[in-house]
Amino acid sequence: KPENCPAHLQFYQLVSGNAQTIAQQMSCHQEIAADSAFSLGMLAEFETGLAVGPFGYRRLFWEAGIIGQVLYLEAEAVGVRGTGIGCYFDDAVHSLLGLADTHYQSMYHFTVGTPQHDKRLQTLPPYAHLEGK
Repeated sequence: KPENCPAHLQFYQLVSGNAQTIAQQMSCHQEIAADSAFSLGMLAEFETGLAVGPFGYRRLFWEAGIIGQVLYLEAEAVGVRGTGIGCYFDDAVHSLLGLADTHYQSMYHFTVGTPQHDKRLQTLPPYAHLEGK
């Protein structure tokens, strides 16, 4: 188990190292993937999902999105923030993990950490576009 890991969590440290550069590279070179507390990629059993028919493709993304929503809520609950990363290099992720076929596919990436003010973004109150109408 990683140091300071709560006993009830089934986490195991398989490899130790700094993955900041790799996380940033896999997520379209976005700094947020490297600068966060942790970054992850969600993979799905792609061929199994497609076997149920065309709806299966959509469902795989819905399931990844549901996991993302839980991560958003849990991050907020412990006083940090999360954000989904929709741009990632799936071929590079597959290569990194040694995946050579389409059995597993990268579906969505996510990162969690302390919020940083980004001057490139603007925050408006809800329904600001309706004010004065």
